[in-house]
Amino acid sequence: MDFEALAAECRSAAFRESLAASPVWTQAAETIADYVQQLKTQILSAETVVTTGDDAEDAGAAVEDDDGLGYTFRVNGKNPTAESLQEDFSPPKPVVANIARASSQVGAVTAAFRFLRNACAACSANQDACRDAGLIKLAHDVVVNCCLWADVEDETLKGRVVLLAQVALQFCVNAVTSNTTSQATAWELFFPDDFQKILVECHEYRKVVAFAVALILNCVNSNSTDGSEIEEVSARRVDLICARNLVITILHRCMAKPPKLESNASLSSELRIDDEDPAFEWICTLFGVLFRDSRAKDLYNAVGAHMLSKLWSRVTPEQLILLRMFTMWAVSSPKTSLPATIQEETSKNQPLPEGTFEFVKSTWAYIITVGDEDRPEEVDEIRKKVWCELENEAKLMLLDVLGELTVGNTRINAEGAREVLLSLLQELQRVWELGRQSTTTRNTRAAGSTMQTQATGEPFGYRSGLIRVIGNLSFRHTDHQDLVREEGYLPLFLNHCNIDETNPMIREWSLVALRNLCEGNEANQSYINALRPQGMDAASNAALDKAKMQADIGVDGKVKLTNKEE
Repeated sequence: MDFEALAAECRSAAFRESLAASPVWTQAAETIADYVQQLKTQILSAETVVTTGDDAEDAGAAVEDDDGLGYTFRVNGKNPTAESLQEDFSPPKPVVANIARASSQVGAVTAAFRFLRNACAACSANQDACRDAGLIKLAHDVVVNCCLWADVEDETLKGRVVLLAQVALQFCVNAVTSNTTSQATAWELFFPDDFQKILVECHEYRKVVAFAVALILNCVNSNSTDGSEIEEVSARRVDLICARNLVITILHRCMAKPPKLESNASLSSELRIDDEDPAFEWICTLFGVLFRDSRAKDLYNAVGAHMLSKLWSRVTPEQLILLRMFTMWAVSSPKTSLPATIQEETSKNQPLPEGTFEFVKSTWAYIITVGDEDRPEEVDEIRKKVWCELENEAKLMLLDVLGELTVGNTRINAEGAREVLLSLLQELQRVWELGRQSTTTRNTRAAGSTMQTQATGEPFGYRSGLIRVIGNLSFRHTDHQDLVREEGYLPLFLNHCNIDETNPMIREWSLVALRNLCEGNEANQSYINALRPQGMDAASNAALDKAKMQADIGVDGKVKLTNKEE
């Protein structure tokens, strides 16, 4: 049967619908099963290859004497590199009896799955037929086998095997879309161990990772209005969140190696997040579905530090990646066909998923906790530096989220907003006082570099973020405006109306905050008008003395500079 021709014809919706009652599904299943069986005899793992002579005797003796404790590794070369060590410690490559024949068989299976993938697109009858013919089970077996077959040495055959895994996963994705019964079948086959196996063993093949995550997404996502089906999908979401290792692996798959560049080989091996990577896009979509279902807190707790962990940071690397996902989801506005002004107003008034603001508030309060009572005193400085960097990154992300959620100040409850405002004011006061006490020159960040931490432990751009959120919370909110004045924090914003290289836009955000604090509030306006300069600080006086100038404050409160008399 010419599956390639059938795949091309499946572009027509009418043709796809005409296939539901045909025997093509059984024929496809038989074809795939036959070729897979042949491939299992063509591509053998190194352990299954029969040894002869002394090698066989040595292997048998090793099995008998192996107590699971002693292993011998042979490392080639006097100066091993990371690549050579990886090669030395990697398991032996699968052995291919006939590369040409195996390549042809892989191509035949790929053609069959390509047809099935196209046939299941937006056609529930074909989805049911595929499930009934056992094709989802066959696809599962093929993908799992591809995890082994993808390690073959021949690059051409390896490429065909990876393509087969991609197409088989694409078929599964299409076969379970909006089909609760097929979702349950795929979930039982793949979750959690084989999802984990695919994501680990095929991590370098980004499209395989992408379609594996897409399959997870389709299994935990449904537009059904049937109560029982909704409960099934909800149960699978709970299963996913509880599968801590799988969730952590998915988060780790956000990191990808950039293409190798001959001009800068040292950077090519560093893992980074590529926003245009297909796997990253599917991972973001998956977590977006879970965030909209009010699962942010559960996910965050699931990827928290293990009870035996000695990291002692208030945020783990996995939680940091999750916070980035959450930040991207929270700050992204829904794309609709509405005019921009209406769309912006709609997004501001759109209610948050239940518990979202409480999650942000509690996480923020925990991370900015002053003191290290929850950490041992004997921790080395390197470990302290690690948790400081992690927590600073988390603070900036949470400020981005709060900056978005507080626009318009209509999507958060009043009591929670007041608590957040007080914590922000206290944190701004704390870093302001630390900054005044520090005599170390404040760092600046070069273009394109990563976040730098100042000597006070304050991350780059931190105060700008704090003032931005405070300004948002004070916008046309008399109670919040009065709170800032009554607690004595109003002068803080005047103190930040200057240019600070470590806090971009801080002057502008401070002016916006002052405007919001004073708008419609005569008490705040009078308070600021009553403030007068009290004099120059020691550093300013020293600079003026060097320039042979002096500063005097006139009756109008303005500072006047004059030459010093000889």
